[in-house]
Amino acid sequence: MSTVKRVSGDYTVQTINAGDLVTLQSTNVNIVGNLTVTGNAVLTGNINADKIFNGTTSVEIPVINGNITFNPGGVSNIMVVSPTGTSFAGAVAFSGNVDAGNVNTTGNVTGNVFLIRRDASVGTPLIRFEDTDTTLSDGTVIGAIEWYTSDLTPGARVTSAIKSTANSVLGNALVQIFTSTSGAAATAKVTVDSVGNVGVANVAPLHTFAVSGNTFVSGNASVIGNVSTGNILNSGLASVTGNITGGNLITGGLVTVTGNITGANVISTGAVSAGALGISATGNVTGGNVNSNGVVCAVGNITNNSWINAAAGFSTVANVVTGNATVSGITDTSTLTVNTLSGGRGIGAENIVWQNTTATMSSATMANVGSLGFFVLAGQSYKFEAYLPILPLGSTTTAFSTYFDAGVCYYTVEAQATQTGAFGTSTSNVSAAATATQAMTGLTPRAARVTGTIQSSVSNANVTIQAQTSTNNLQVQSGAYLTYTRIG
Repeated sequence: MSTVKRVSGDYTVQTINAGDLVTLQSTNVNIVGNLTVTGNAVLTGNINADKIFNGTTSVEIPVINGNITFNPGGVSNIMVVSPTGTSFAGAVAFSGNVDAGNVNTTGNVTGNVFLIRRDASVGTPLIRFEDTDTTLSDGTVIGAIEWYTSDLTPGARVTSAIKSTANSVLGNALVQIFTSTSGAAATAKVTVDSVGNVGVANVAPLHTFAVSGNTFVSGNASVIGNVSTGNILNSGLASVTGNITGGNLITGGLVTVTGNITGANVISTGAVSAGALGISATGNVTGGNVNSNGVVCAVGNITNNSWINAAAGFSTVANVVTGNATVSGITDTSTLTVNTLSGGRGIGAENIVWQNTTATMSSATMANVGSLGFFVLAGQSYKFEAYLPILPLGSTTTAFSTYFDAGVCYYTVEAQATQTGAFGTSTSNVSAAATATQAMTGLTPRAARVTGTIQSSVSNANVTIQAQTSTNNLQVQSGAYLTYTRIG
C-alpha cells in the first residue's frame, strides 16, 4: 500500500514536544530535489547524494564512484581539518601549493617544487628531522637529503646526499656531504663533526680544517699560526707569521715567514725569508733570494739565483751554489760554488768574485762584464780591484769603467793597447764613464785593471765592472776576477 501526499505550497511536519522525533523509516529514503536543513540532522545510516553545499562552498561527488571535490567558497577560504589533523593511508596529490604548519608523514611527499615561504608574522621557516628515540646510538642516521638518478648506465643510484649522523653518547651529530664517483656508491667527501672540525676527504678530522690529498690555492695563503704539513705547493705567495714545518715547501712566488722554516726541501722561484731561528731542511734549499735572520741549514744543496744572506751562518754537507753569499757566522760546506759574490762583512775580510766563463762584450756603450760586481752595505767603505784578461776579435776601440748606483766612488782604469804595450791610465769618480779609450789592433791577448774605493753613507749600493767596444767584439776571458775588502 502506498500513499502520496501532495502540497502546492510549503509543507511542515512539526512535533509538539521539543524532544520528539520525526522519523522517515524505509530501506531507502529518496528525496528528489534539494534537501535544506536549518538545524542539525542526525543520521544513523548513509547519505546517498551528489552534492552537499552551503552557499558557494560544497562537497561534491559528480559521478558514481568518482572523485570527491572540495570547493571552498570565496577567494580566501580554505579547507580546515581539525582538531588533530588528517591521516591519509594512500597517496595524496596536489596540483597547486601546500600551505601548512606541520606536515607529518611516514610515507613520501612527491612533487617538482617544495616551497617553504617565510612569513614574519608566523616565524622562521624550518625543516626538522625529529628522532623519537630516547637513546641514540653512534652511527645512527638522524636525517638525510638525497638526490637520486634513474640512469640505466651506470645504474640507478643516489648521486649525492647530505646526512646527519649521531657520533657521541651525548646525542651530538656530524654532518656529511656524499657524492658518487664514476657511478660507484656515494661516499662522504666533506665532514663537519660535532666540535666544528671540517674534513675534506677526511671522515674523522682532528683539526679545525683537515684535508686528505692535495690542496690548491690560486691566491694568497695567510696563516697567523704554524703550518705543519707534508708538502706545500703554491704558485702564488706564502706569507706566514708563525712557523712552516713539514715535508716539501715549493712555491712559484715568495715565501715570507716571521717564524722558522723546517722541512725536507724548500724551493722557491722568489725569495725565501725566515725569522730568528732560520731555515732548516733535510733536503735542498732553493730560491731566488734566501734571507735568514738565523742560520740556513740543509742536508742537501743550497742553491739560489741571487742572494744568500745568513745572519748566523749556514751549514750544509752538500753544495752551495749561488749568486751572492753573505754570511756573518760559520760556513760548513762540502763545496761552495759562487757565481758572483762570496765573503764576509768584517773589516779586512777579502772577498773574491771569480769569472769562470768568457764574457763577450759587443755593446758600444757601457755594459756589465760577466758577474764581476759586489754589494755595498750602507755606512761602510770598501776597496776593490778587478783584473781582466782580454782578447779583441779585430781592430776596435775599447773603454772600461765602474758602475755604482749610490755613494762616492773613485776608480782608476789601466789597459794595454797591445800584448806587450804599457798600460794606459785614466781616473774618474763618475759612474759608467768612459774617461779614456784604447785603440786595440790584432788578435793577441792583453789585460786591463780597474781599482778603486767606494763609500755609501745613506743606502746600499751595487758596484759592477763595465766595458764597451766600438767595431769588433771584445772577449773578457775566463779567469777574470774581482776582489773587494771592507776597510771601514
